[in-house]
Amino acid sequence: MAARALALAAALGITAAQAAPLEYTIDPAHTTVYFSASHFERSSVRGRFGKIDGRLVYDADSGAGALDVTVDLASVDTGNRTLDGVLRSAQFFDTAQHPVARLRADRFLMEGGRLAAVEGELTLHGVTQPLRLQAERFRCGEVTLFGVSRQVCGGDFRAEVPRSAFGMTRFLPEVGDTVTLQVAVEASPAGSTPR
Repeated sequence: MAARALALAAALGITAAQAAPLEYTIDPAHTTVYFSASHFERSSVRGRFGKIDGRLVYDADSGAGALDVTVDLASVDTGNRTLDGVLRSAQFFDTAQHPVARLRADRFLMEGGRLAAVEGELTLHGVTQPLRLQAERFRCGEVTLFGVSRQVCGGDFRAEVPRSAFGMTRFLPEVGDTVTLQVAVEASPAGSTPR
């Protein structure tokens, strides 16, 4: 597992000189991407993506890290089946041509001994743009549930992205251009069993 973690770290831009990073696997049961956008400037359209896969490499000693996450766009859920169909269509995500969104980040920015932000790039709808996720919280350590202990890294992150930058301009300006993303992530060491 150590060799695999080092290979992933190298691929994501972390060098061996930055200490010994650990590889974590995203726990899909506790990881979700939420989104919201203004609707006629009167309320917000909200939804979530439920199918997420990925890896986190993190060195708790140095704070260096890397993230590689894919989101199944067909898993969009707004609570409105008609709207979900529109979002999957060529008018928005075009899941037939672009089934996943991908976040790759290799800059973990520390402030005062805590993770402040993660920087990288988001690929969505065939377009790649820089992305900065503000860390509202992030922590790694051992947790115990029902007598079983395991290591878990987890955090809440927030970003705002203009959907027009990814070529999605349908219903502008009635549905706002600025989309707020809230990302809740939990991950455990590769090979461990999430609960």
